[in-house]
Amino acid sequence: MRLRLMVGAAAMLYAGVVQAETLPVEGIYAAGTDAPSRARSIALAGFAGRGGERLAFAIDSALRGAVIEGRAWFELTFSEPPRGTTYTYDRDADPAAYRGGADAVMRGIAEVSWRDRDDGTKQVEECVTRDDNDKCIERKKVEIPCRAREVTLRPEVRLVSREGELLYGKGDQLVTSRRFCKDEEATPPVDSMIEELARQFADAVRYDLAPVQRYDTIRVLESREGMSKPDQAAFKAALKLTKKDPAGACRAFEALQATNPQSVTILFNIGLCREGEGDLEAAEQLYSQALALKPGKLEPQEGLGRIASRRRAERQLSLRYGDAPR
Repeated sequence: MRLRLMVGAAAMLYAGVVQAETLPVEGIYAAGTDAPSRARSIALAGFAGRGGERLAFAIDSALRGAVIEGRAWFELTFSEPPRGTTYTYDRDADPAAYRGGADAVMRGIAEVSWRDRDDGTKQVEECVTRDDNDKCIERKKVEIPCRAREVTLRPEVRLVSREGELLYGKGDQLVTSRRFCKDEEATPPVDSMIEELARQFADAVRYDLAPVQRYDTIRVLESREGMSKPDQAAFKAALKLTKKDPAGACRAFEALQATNPQSVTILFNIGLCREGEGDLEAAEQLYSQALALKPGKLEPQEGLGRIASRRRAERQLSLRYGDAPR
């Protein structure tokens, strides 16, 4: 499946916010892993540890936010493990979830530790003398001792299919720190810091498990090196068109290719046009030509990376939906 972008309509929509010389590109980009594409429904079950419940809710929210072409990528349910079971990745530990029809079960654990440590001082001004009207007439600078509250979250998750296959696993150690000083009324709440780290890990899981549909504005190349003076003027006019008429800018770039066949700038910019239109084969060829002329050039390398990700996303959508219409 190729997602084709109507660049003219997009230009009207974004003309008020796009300032730099850019062209719009919209596409569906691949999830970090392929195997979970087969699991349409996931039951979240048995998250252990002090941060386990918070992690489960964060993952639930993150995965529910994975929407591609207006459709939720996953169906999410919660399923508590049978009483008396131990923490295990064995599918038999979650029979209730499988009886409920889930394609896969995700279990996890999130251990938490935290500590306060000295973190220097801060300088503040204090009133040392007041007049009869209680107005401060003399101040001095004093040093206030400060501490840092450091919270560590060690999350780990496993996604296991109905057949018992391990589809996905991820673990990490995340740390956040907040400074507080003696003159402050409250200390940083540990629970909110745990929630922050749980969301960070959950977002990483979401991008591992589900593709992302994204609209980007990608900067064109602007070097006029090697162009004749008339072509430089035409190129400058094309750059201006990118802000209000991307399709017109693309036609102007194409008109310059005949007299500048070895221009990395022209090849890349036309490739970006083709990418925005969804013609990935043409874009790939143009980016490769630009890279052959200037090996190591970042922009065409990034373009080829986006194309590879979109093609991988197409395979992931095929795994999910097969040949059925989406």
